[in-house]
Amino acid sequence: MKFTIETTNDGCMETLELHDGSKYTKRHTKTSFGSQCEDLAFADQMVLDGICEEIVEKVYDVFDGFLPSEFMDIAELDC
Repeated sequence: MKFTIETTNDGCMETLELHDGSKYTKRHTKTSFGSQCEDLAFADQMVLDGICEEIVEKVYDVFDGFLPSEFMDIAELDC
């Protein structure tokens, strides 16, 4: 499993990749009130893909509660 988060011109992108090569992404756009996610949550994407419920629940708990706006704030300081 691999998780990455990187800045983009207008926000950030999270990527979660499983050992079988399945890849899920969430794009976030910075707004005046924080950020807006342009994609479904990782867990919702995985449900649609037929990933087992145990993995989906853990991914929801760990990765879908992440605050990308905090990451973007830190990235702005790293100029």
